[in-house]
Amino acid sequence: MSTPPLHLCGWIDDPNRHALAATLPNPTFSQAAPHLLGAVQDVFLYKAWKQVLGQYPDYPAQQIGDCTSFGSGHAVDLLQCVEIALGNQPLAYKETCTEAIYGMGREISGTLGNFDGCYGVAVAKALTDWGAVPRELVGTYSGQRAKQWGRTGVPADIKTTAASYKLGAATLVTTLDELDAALANLYPCAGGFSQGFTMHRDADGVCRQSGRWGHEQACVGRRTKNNRRQYLLVQSWGDGVPDGPQTDDQPSWSFWIDEDSMASILSQQDFLAFSKFPGFERRPVPPQWSYEEFI
Repeated sequence: MSTPPLHLCGWIDDPNRHALAATLPNPTFSQAAPHLLGAVQDVFLYKAWKQVLGQYPDYPAQQIGDCTSFGSGHAVDLLQCVEIALGNQPLAYKETCTEAIYGMGREISGTLGNFDGCYGVAVAKALTDWGAVPRELVGTYSGQRAKQWGRTGVPADIKTTAASYKLGAATLVTTLDELDAALANLYPCAGGFSQGFTMHRDADGVCRQSGRWGHEQACVGRRTKNNRRQYLLVQSWGDGVPDGPQTDDQPSWSFWIDEDSMASILSQQDFLAFSKFPGFERRPVPPQWSYEEFI
């Protein structure tokens, strides 16, 4: 059975996130996209990765407590694939540099220093206000680089480049109805929480609540089993974590959770929906990302 490296999490339960969230143009999804509420559909959004890239990304495991940059980075990468698949992004896919997200998020949250960690609203604000940079600009992931930029901030030239890759919008998702609406309209979500899970998937690919951790992950899918909702989380501890059966073509670095677990996560108010554009619009789910034409 896989054991999570709990020293490699990195989400800080900082109450300052609530004041920072209030500075978002639309602090909650209900305010940002009231016209989308009520949308409910099983959607395997993670399939966009495979459709565009030919396979799921081979992400490295985090090396320090910089999970917030991985969770948000995974959501940004998936959003790129969604927009490419929909024909809304003419540029080629570029994996996002997590170290830059981490350093800028810590600067926005006022937490630069020797200790590790950040929170979801801060890294989301970094992506919307300052931007992101392609992984190819700085090279393969380096925990040492993440540590340095988390201590002293991101170099000025990296920030200048990031301005060309700003995220269009990020807004808090605080209820299952808001999350359902975001996913049903093809918006990946990511954020931090303190709920822990077993690191062994059951026969349905599900991990159950167990213990506590401070971790950020992206939510990239939603399905219904036995008349209850389940949501797919992707983590940053490398390939094959958790272990156990995989279902519905989920990545090996993911696990499904039940609706009660997801509601508990959202109640901590640090989970956000991401959009490439300034707002959130209604978009139909392509059949290949649904049960209609599952491939």
